[in-house]
Amino acid sequence: MKNSRTKILFVYLLIGGQYFQLMAQQNDKVWFDGFSRSFFARDAINDKILPDSVSARNASDGYNLLDLNTHVNPSKNLEIFSQIRIKNQFGSFFGSGTSIDVRQLRAKGVINNKIRFSLGDIFLKQTRFTLFNYDEDLSGYENNMFKPYRDILHYENFYRENRWRMQGLQTDFSFKFDRYIRTLEFDAFITRPRGSSPLSFNTSSSDLLLSGGTMVSQLNKSLTVESHYINFFEIPSSGTTNISIRNPVYHIGIRKYYTNKKSIFESKIETGFSERYWLHSERENNAADSISNFTQGMFLEFKNDFMRKDSSLEVTFGYRYVDPNFRSAGAQTRRLNFEASNSPTIYPYYSNAQIIRPISVFDLLSDENLYNQDLHGNLMIFNPIYSNVLPYGDATPNRHGFYLKSRFKQKVINGKLNTGAFQEVIGQGTAEKRNFTLLKAVVKLNMHELFKLKKEASIFLASENEYTRRTTDAISSVNLYSHQLTAFGNLELVDKLFIQFSFKQLYAKGNEFLNQRADYGVINNFILTNYNLNDHIISGGILYNINKNVYANVQYNWWGKTFNDSSNSNFNYNRLLFILSVKL
Repeated sequence: MKNSRTKILFVYLLIGGQYFQLMAQQNDKVWFDGFSRSFFARDAINDKILPDSVSARNASDGYNLLDLNTHVNPSKNLEIFSQIRIKNQFGSFFGSGTSIDVRQLRAKGVINNKIRFSLGDIFLKQTRFTLFNYDEDLSGYENNMFKPYRDILHYENFYRENRWRMQGLQTDFSFKFDRYIRTLEFDAFITRPRGSSPLSFNTSSSDLLLSGGTMVSQLNKSLTVESHYINFFEIPSSGTTNISIRNPVYHIGIRKYYTNKKSIFESKIETGFSERYWLHSERENNAADSISNFTQGMFLEFKNDFMRKDSSLEVTFGYRYVDPNFRSAGAQTRRLNFEASNSPTIYPYYSNAQIIRPISVFDLLSDENLYNQDLHGNLMIFNPIYSNVLPYGDATPNRHGFYLKSRFKQKVINGKLNTGAFQEVIGQGTAEKRNFTLLKAVVKLNMHELFKLKKEASIFLASENEYTRRTTDAISSVNLYSHQLTAFGNLELVDKLFIQFSFKQLYAKGNEFLNQRADYGVINNFILTNYNLNDHIISGGILYNINKNVYANVQYNWWGKTFNDSSNSNFNYNRLLFILSVKL
């Protein structure tokens, strides 16, 4: 214990000494920024609906953390970046509950003023069909009451601008021309999402790599051509297993711009295809390698965008086709992990029978441990009540249809609309195909603009609907409806001090067949599942925006789940939450 305290004190003194030396010497080659958060939550059981005398009636948890970012510039074109996390759990004293970790480490720079590179922790994104980290379920139209929760989820899981956090090498460079084409840009990377690890006493998994490249060329002021390639693969020789995945994806797109004094028009068509198979490497008798479970699939999308230059209106209309066999690990990996082994952190068991508590909307909103940071070669499990139309984002396989999105922004009222009509390309388990309808709308009314108030006051309303239907015989028919309603009120009492209230409800009713897949992602069974439930969160609280980078939030949440006509038992819980967030 004494040694731990000494080490922690030494780190603090070292960091502090560097900081004050920096301030004293004004050395611009080393500078600091970072992030700090104080978090406290007190959860309690509301046992009026369901008695639970086994679990603790209330539980508290919290921590203080500091992420200190150190930027070292040994030369003009080189930067070394490190992020050190110091975290102390509440209830721990004299350093006993303090942990110190290196959270990020990266070097980036420019070679000969032409070639940029990054080495270490990097954040990558290509297209929505090759490499893209789609937003999690139920996050489309969120209000400011739940922003502190979302901030934590995204920060702790490295979700940044739909990018995947990887460890590897990235480089990019560009050229300019005076005839035929205007610019030519290249980007390439290679990363290792997973290293070799032991599976048993004498077996180990192989290294898993992700590599790719991008080429973008602007032919003239209004025409751009782009091409992307990505490959998700294992190296058999780096482990003792002789089975390794291969998943290359190829993409090409053409974009055309039109502009006038007030508006911008953009048309884009993109297409590509994927391959996925498993390579079986024969280690004895020099036998030739073989492959299994080979599949190929393609995608096609055509869309038109219209936007006003003053950002007051944006409209997108398009058609998308994604083949049933299209597979892209970089674009179809989900953030939310619904594996049976991934149970909620807050009261994972409930009732006197101590049964596993089903995941609720509140868990998806607040539990960072339910989320995923690793790419998956097979399609991950999803829950259709949260997302059934496009559970894997725009790259969801076995879908085709039309969609319309719009956004308008005025002083008094802002709004968004997202609607689409899709159908399966082929039926699953039957020749009949599912039909999907999506309708999401949100409106924000700025009352202070409407009534010319000095203090901010606003009302936020959102409705999100998904409808899945397959009309066939009584055995294989599907009829599932889910509706999410969100209401939020925000009132500024004094400068930067807001009182807030929110109500969020998810209603789902109907039936759906859940897919069961084998080791190579092949469907081997369908499980009929019926739904009839209500999920709710009621919140009230106070937000104080100290400045742009600092806020303090206190809120109280009432949340739970009601199962109608089900063997599951209802549950209700309460939470008192405090968050102090500081961006240094």
